[in-house]
Amino acid sequence: MFAADASSERATSIEDYQNTCIEFITDISRDYKDWVDRYQLQREETARRKSTIDRIVKTTNDWISRFGTTIKRIDIIMNDGVNKMAENTAGYPFAFEALVLGKSRYVTHPVGDVRVNIKAMPRSGRLVRIGSYQKDELLLINASAQVTFSLSQESRKGADILDDYIIVDAKNCQQGDIISLTVVVEELQDDYVTESRGYSTLVLVTENQGHV
Repeated sequence: MFAADASSERATSIEDYQNTCIEFITDISRDYKDWVDRYQLQREETARRKSTIDRIVKTTNDWISRFGTTIKRIDIIMNDGVNKMAENTAGYPFAFEALVLGKSRYVTHPVGDVRVNIKAMPRSGRLVRIGSYQKDELLLINASAQVTFSLSQESRKGADILDDYIIVDAKNCQQGDIISLTVVVEELQDDYVTESRGYSTLVLVTENQGHV
């Protein structure tokens, strides 16, 4: 994604590639903030979305510097940051979040099963369900080690409130591995999808539960 392969081939060191990706995240954030302006939202909402994008840039670049110890890990962190900027540029017309150990967006988790709590509440008269990221791809999941996931089929059916779990099997991970998970939730009215939004979560695998 985003010519990462070409950049990584030109990089002479991990530090060089970190700097390249940090610059990329900073540069592309300006494009997303320009898109926020094009939406012509109320001043407060425009400021809120731009502030969120700035926080994503700061945290993503911090993670690249601290935890991007391989090209693959840097790419996962960078692309996750781009996804988060896109998601927050578009905004959320209905309540939606994903929590891991009670935290959202950037979290740490010990080796083992990562329980991602998907919570969503539609607007009045509508339903919500977990949708597909793409036609043949239920979730977008990228990891620096082999992982698998499972979820209840009930969460794929429309409901008044969505409160379910996606279980990511990270038993093959080691301390320092990175997992990025994007889940899509759809809002429905009369069996038609009226809105669809993604929510990306970045997980740093640790030996012991800790905080970033």
